[in-house]
Formats: sequence, C-alpha cells, structure tokens
Amino acid sequence: MELHQLKYIASVARCGSVAKASEDLYVSKQAISKAIISLEQELGFDIFDRDDKMSPTEEGKEILRHADAMLRELDEIDLFIDARKTGATDRTVISVAFKSCPLDFLFFNESLDAVRLLREFQTRTPGCTLSTYKLSDTAILNALEEGAIDLGFVQGEYERKGIKLVPVSMVETRAITLKTNPICDKAPLRIENLRGTPIRSPFDFDHFIHCFISRCRERGFDPLFQEVPLNDDAINRFCGEGGIHLQPFDPSMETAYPESRFMPFHPEDKIDLPLCLAYSEANEKSYVQRLVTFIRNGVRR
Repeated sequence: MELHQLKYIASVARCGSVAKASEDLYVSKQAISKAIISLEQELGFDIFDRDDKMSPTEEGKEILRHADAMLRELDEIDLFIDARKTGATDRTVISVAFKSCPLDFLFFNESLDAVRLLREFQTRTPGCTLSTYKLSDTAILNALEEGAIDLGFVQGEYERKGIKLVPVSMVETRAITLKTNPICDKAPLRIENLRGTPIRSPFDFDHFIHCFISRCRERGFDPLFQEVPLNDDAINRFCGEGGIHLQPFDPSMETAYPESRFMPFHPEDKIDLPLCLAYSEANEKSYVQRLVTFIRNGVRR
C-alpha cells in the first residue's frame, strides 16, 4: 500500500468518478485506475462498486476512513514543519487560478515553465502555500478585480484597467477529434476546412474564440458551435459523429488521450496566443509581489 494510492481513492470517493478525480488531482485517468486496481488486488476486495458513480463498498468505506485520517495527519505534519522553519504558526496562502479547461491539465505538466516556477517558489518560501482554482478567463479577470484571488493565468493579452499581464509562453491551439473522423485526413487544417463542421461550444468565449470567429467570418461563414457536456464520454460521442473541439495543446496530451488526433492548423491559419500571468496592481501582499517578480525573472532566463 502506497501513499499515492490512498490519495487517489480519497479523491475518487469525494468526486464520484475516476474522470473527475483525474481533473482534481491533475493525474491521468489511466494512472488512477491502475493504482486503484493494484490496491484492490493487494487488499483482496473491491474498494468501489463500478456503476454510473463509483460508490465505496462497505470494506472500501472502512479503508477510506483510515485513508482520510492518515492524509489529514500528513497535512498537519507539513504545517508543523513549515512553522518550525519559519518560526511562525500561520501560513501565508496565495490563491492562483488557472483557465478551466484544458489549461488546468497543461499547467500541471512539469515541462511548463509556469509550473516549475510556481513549485520552485513554494519550495523556496517556507510558510507560503499556493491554493489553486479552476476558472474561465473572464472569471479570473473579474476575481482579480474583486480581490477574490491573487494571481491567475489566462490565454491571451486582455486589456483590463488595473490588471497587469506577464506573457509566460506561447500557447498553440489545435482541433481535436477521434482518429476515426475523416477530417483528420485534411491536417494541417485550414480555417475553411471547418465550414459546416460541428464544434463544441466553449462555455467561456475567451480571446482565442473571438479571434477564431473573426477568422471564420473573414472566409464567409460562422462556426457551427454546439453545446456538449464537459465529460470524456459526451465529447467522444460528439467527435464520433464528426465533431471537433478546440483546445490549447501540449504533447503530453497525446499520451493521455491516445484515441484522439490533435490536428495543427496551417501556418497561415494558426491563432497562437501567449499564456499570461495576470495580477491586480492594487494587490499589496508582499508574497504576491515576490512571486510575480520571481516568475518575471524566471521567464527572462
């Protein structure tokens, strides 16, 4: 029995499914499922019933009770160690929001500078904790204005009074569908290739989507957006019927979703936007200012 297995079963029990736990933990569904099966084989009984919602078995509830207690104790140990290092009993919490989907997945990819810098800062700053949230670009900017969060990462250089943005890296957006979709043969795609193609409607019409709509209209058509629930099964059914969805791309996604094709756009039709750190000029928290400076300096390197 290993610690990561206990974290996985606790998250699945809380979220109700492996897919949601994957989003919660920023770990692939395959890794979580494999870890749970391995633990069940070691224990000799099922922890979860496999139905529409993964519900704990009676034996699973007992294991989860002990797992939750152990994870809480580990949190207390972390708090104690940080307090010993800093000589303080309180922790400074910096709230950081990530774009809801799929930049939350990309942000917890160790190859990204933004992730590396955030984690390095937390390691170097005892007594400081990063609390993360998933919000849309618009919600992040609104929350910064209201002082509800300290920092956010958005796709594109928005213009908001009092909000500063620091470009961190470029984000490539690709058209994603199942490999069985005939449109895959047209990659790299031209905007014209998407005339009449069903496109999953984003819940947040952010900077990229506005640019994409403008490109389509320049070519004489409006994109055919359709509402699709944000879960893997619904999206796969939609793509199996000829639809696509547009998302920021990272090579690690191809490993996580081997059944999908991540189609690049033709160089003349690409809409690559910078990933930006956003923060309010009115935020006077010293740790926030230190983190912004740390990221700025890290990006320059």
